Amino acid sequence: MDRSKKVIIGTVAGITAVAIAAGGVFLWKRSGSGSSADGLAYVTAVSEINTAVSNTANMRFSGVVEPQEVKEIKVDLSKVISKVSVEDGDHVKAGDPLFTYDIESMELELSQGEVEIERMQNEISSSEQQIEQLESEKYNASADDQLTYTTQIQSLETEIAKTKYDIKTKEIELEKLKKTIKNATVKAEISGTVQSLKTVEQLQSDGSDVIMKIMSDGEFRVKCTISEQNMYMIYTDQAATIHSRIDDTVWSGTITEIGTEAESNQNNSFYMGMGDDDMTTASKYPFYITLDSSDGLMLGQHIVVTPDQGSTIEKSGIWLYSDYIVTDEDGESFVWAAGSGDKLEKRKVELGQSDEMMGDCEIVSGLEDDDMIAFPSDSYKEGMRTTTNEEEAAVGGEEANPIEGGNDMDFYEEGDIPLEDGNDVDFYEETPDGDDTPLEDGVDGALPADGGNVDSVKGGVADGT
Repeated sequence: MDRSKKVIIGTVAGITAVAIAAGGVFLWKRSGSGSSADGLAYVTAVSEINTAVSNTANMRFSGVVEPQEVKEIKVDLSKVISKVSVEDGDHVKAGDPLFTYDIESMELELSQGEVEIERMQNEISSSEQQIEQLESEKYNASADDQLTYTTQIQSLETEIAKTKYDIKTKEIELEKLKKTIKNATVKAEISGTVQSLKTVEQLQSDGSDVIMKIMSDGEFRVKCTISEQNMYMIYTDQAATIHSRIDDTVWSGTITEIGTEAESNQNNSFYMGMGDDDMTTASKYPFYITLDSSDGLMLGQHIVVTPDQGSTIEKSGIWLYSDYIVTDEDGESFVWAAGSGDKLEKRKVELGQSDEMMGDCEIVSGLEDDDMIAFPSDSYKEGMRTTTNEEEAAVGGEEANPIEGGNDMDFYEEGDIPLEDGNDVDFYEETPDGDDTPLEDGVDGALPADGGNVDSVKGGVADGT
């Protein structure tokens, strides 16, 4: 018998979900004891995790030479600046004056404060004299009047305590003012070049209190930026090589600081064998390289930085972290890969050299860049569905196991719709003449063997009639 289409329907006690795909309707098989098709595996393209491409040996960063230290000079906006002693671009030494506050108003404020303290001290003396007078009068007063004298004395004592507190507060305020007057001239703490000098008007407009910056003299450092997606690929104390953009000169250094705040200006370029457009949605963070020697470098010079990967192996082709490789009982190596129909399968691979320093190994054969593989799990079984959707994988592939209660069913295709609850059918097939002939004891026309009601399998849904 010629078979143009084969349709397989199992016993269905309760269908709770169907997944509609191109070319037909699929029901996932689930028995009471479990099935190899249960679950869902998240897969990633080999090209995305190929360490021969993504390791730091092939990463280059655009960097700029800057001073080892940049000192921000802040101004007290509550005070008036009477004189600025430097201009933008001036070189200063540690201890040189930068600007001076107006001390005339501060000296007047100091004098007024001292007069205020003297007045409050006089008030205390006057109150103490009143207390002595009241104590004397209270001694000779009647019993009824003594309560009035006591109340007056207590009130004066409270006022004295409060005035003494006000004096201490004022004295602290005046001590700070004296120090400000003494240090009215702000001096440079480091030797360097004055940069970004602002006027008072510019400070008010910007809402900033940084009036200038001093770029330190001496050794330079290199500033680079890195995408948030690649932060894990660099670390402090990592060696780096600095390349000139105009000749073959190189310098060496060490990554000494990695910033934790994203750059507000995202214009620095990041290179990783791809266009900048690939990184436009990622924030970038600064990191800094301390140079072993800055001979031949100029402040503001743009250079190219390559972090050292700690390995001397030159890598090409496909390299994967060893954790992706599974070895079976026979000593054969394989990876979990998405095979035909996006079903999980064991894909045998041939291994080449390994890099113990980086923890990866070479895949000689068995994989291509566009293959999709999963990170190994003890729960994986061949035949499981695979997905590239992280959110779908996170819920454990619930969609792949819609049937509850241990119902058994196979899948069918070619647009056939499942029977509703309670319908039992046997296996049947479609013959060339269009008649649906049961494979077992059912009757012609796709009727169930036990007389249950069903419509034609050519797209109809059982309506129970």
